[in-house]
Amino acid sequence: MNLNCILFTHNQQQYVLHNCLRFSLVRERYQAFSTLRIHMLADADVPIPCAVILELDQIRLMHGIVQNAVCIRQNNHRVLQITAVSYSAALTKNQLEPGLYTRVTLRSLMQTYALPYISYDENVPEISYIFVKDNAAMWDSIIAYNYKLNHGFPYLRCTNLLCMLPQTGSEPIRLPADRFLHTASGGSCADMVSRIDMANMAGEYGSFTRTNPRAAERNIVRVRQILLDKQYLYDPDDALKWRIALSNRKLFSKSVSYAGYCGEDLEDLVQAGDFVTARVSRIVMTGDERGIITTDTFYFDDFCNNT
Repeated sequence: MNLNCILFTHNQQQYVLHNCLRFSLVRERYQAFSTLRIHMLADADVPIPCAVILELDQIRLMHGIVQNAVCIRQNNHRVLQITAVSYSAALTKNQLEPGLYTRVTLRSLMQTYALPYISYDENVPEISYIFVKDNAAMWDSIIAYNYKLNHGFPYLRCTNLLCMLPQTGSEPIRLPADRFLHTASGGSCADMVSRIDMANMAGEYGSFTRTNPRAAERNIVRVRQILLDKQYLYDPDDALKWRIALSNRKLFSKSVSYAGYCGEDLEDLVQAGDFVTARVSRIVMTGDERGIITTDTFYFDDFCNNT
């Protein structure tokens, strides 16, 4: 496998490094960006980069902003260490003007700012309104949009492609069983909420409440008291359903680690032998001089593989 790291400086100079010592790339279904950590040998002093593209066998895996970079000289070697996030991280760093937005399209939201290198599906249907809260990131508004649209949760595919609609491919990517390293089953209830009480327009509690049966099954008691959520005035109970669903994310999971990489992306349908066939929710790639290992994780919750 041929791994290339293309680096860009602030004045648009470009250079390519091929000798990777080690790297890790994380793509997560519930995160607005991917994260890259990479150490590379440099032949000479290299300018500190501000942007990076990572390619594997001409497949672009990541295009993002360098968060931290340092070039270390030791024993006549120069090692460039980089931490970067994909350009889609800008969705979590920018805020929309608070207030009510009516007849909202994804395009109208995304055109608020000129965010570089982020693409999206312009055919996502219009919704009647969103309410942008004080100090809310764009990502929060996009999450609200997606839930109102189809009770879904947005996700990012390679590279920096914002998606709201389910992937429709029915032919799975088949992982090679002879390269499996291990499989695992698990889950998380770390963020699980047992009950949510929401005030009405007068600030009084008792009108809107919802319990979480998943929490009751586990004897978890975590009660939240919230003010009326103006995002869901059309159906206040949706505000409670949404929060319960958020708290149940990653409830069940399966994962498989294998040598190499088969080109899968978030929400692709993947078959790992007879262990699991599902849409992938998290992809962690690591590599060094020994090769590349990919770990695919499949969540089973209200937003992922909920069939």
